[in-house]
Amino acid sequence: MTTLSGSPFCWLEFDKKGHLVDSDAAAAAAALIAGPAITDVVVISHGWKNTKDDATKLYGTLWQNTVAAAGGPDPQHFAIIGVLWPAKAFSTDFDAIALADAAGGGALSADGAGGGDLGDAAFDAVVAEFSKFVDIDDPAVQQLLADCAAVRADGEIPSERGDRMRRSGAAAVGMAEADADPELRDDAAPYLDPPDPALFFSALTHPPSFAVDPDVGSAQGLGDTVSGLFNGARAAVARFLNQLTYFEMKKRAGVVGTALGKTVLPAIAPAAPRNLHLVGHSFGARLVTAAAAALPEPVPPKFSFASLTLLQGAFSHNALSKAPDGTPGSFKSVGGRPKGPIAITHTHNDIACTLAYALASRLSRDVANAVGDKNDAYGAMGANGAQGLPATMVAEHAGLAAFAPSPGKVNNLLADGFVVKTDKSDAHNNVDNADCGRVLAAVLAAT
Repeated sequence: MTTLSGSPFCWLEFDKKGHLVDSDAAAAAAALIAGPAITDVVVISHGWKNTKDDATKLYGTLWQNTVAAAGGPDPQHFAIIGVLWPAKAFSTDFDAIALADAAGGGALSADGAGGGDLGDAAFDAVVAEFSKFVDIDDPAVQQLLADCAAVRADGEIPSERGDRMRRSGAAAVGMAEADADPELRDDAAPYLDPPDPALFFSALTHPPSFAVDPDVGSAQGLGDTVSGLFNGARAAVARFLNQLTYFEMKKRAGVVGTALGKTVLPAIAPAAPRNLHLVGHSFGARLVTAAAAALPEPVPPKFSFASLTLLQGAFSHNALSKAPDGTPGSFKSVGGRPKGPIAITHTHNDIACTLAYALASRLSRDVANAVGDKNDAYGAMGANGAQGLPATMVAEHAGLAAFAPSPGKVNNLLADGFVVKTDKSDAHNNVDNADCGRVLAAVLAAT
């Protein structure tokens, strides 16, 4: 039997449609959690840039740090289920260059001294990565790739070609199927019904420049503006394909999470009572929140939905909002469902959540001083914590020193002091450190 720091462990691997890859996986998970010593089940999901090896390291290190924390769980009473789903590396900046350079990371580059349009090698790499991620036999994908090849050859996006690329790109990632999800509907709108189709690609051709909230810029050493470098048709296509990847992964996280909560977890519900804890990072936080929303009401017999922990969640900070006077969040039913706490780490140190997510979600060239902060309509959970909830539902925590999450509430935890950039990781992916282990240990202890 595989173990993580003394706890029995198994995988649930999903395809992009939310089906289990291994038909025996559910039975294996059911057997795992049926062990006589098991009292709690922890289900963990990775985010957008994880292979199975990456996910194994994340789950193993996070759980090791959780067990080692003061007051941490007794591992022999916990079963761990690792979710594996088909995610792809999403460029952590909207322009595939500027933010990563500003934060000291790697990025795409032109074939030459920089600036101008993308060179052949960089452009081909973008197209090749996109091709691996989508259904290559889909006619919409084939049409899109043919138009990408034409752009590479002549360096132009005539209006007719651009409008065809917009439509085939939207079809390739199923944007027309997003009506039921407020977040996805907002993301899809510029593709399905652009204000001016003729200007859609011309807007993407020019390097974006955004004014950001002063606190956001200060946290990341960016000043008060973020500007791109590349200018041209190939750069526009790179931004476009990166955006399609973002949409597809965000949608896919919801599809897999819904299947997990609606079908798989009920199927493996144990015969004896078990506490169920859901934990997710990045788009994986959206996945487990979707699972929480999809759990039957009441929760499957013998499962008690105990807690939800979202580490640097890359989805809307309004997703839990019930918004009686506006559009409700995609997962408005989740607040108050677990008997224990919902805990959400957030920090503007996280460039992926604070700027990349906010800019990718708006797909516009507007300049707004609220970009990235809690007043940004397109802001991320991992940047600002949950927004749009009644004060009675939320507990705000200024740091980890005295973190004691309140059961039944949404606990926003400011993570400035421990979700930070290191020599080995950017802040967004630095969620398996000892302090994040203490966060999860505190959540488990509060249920």
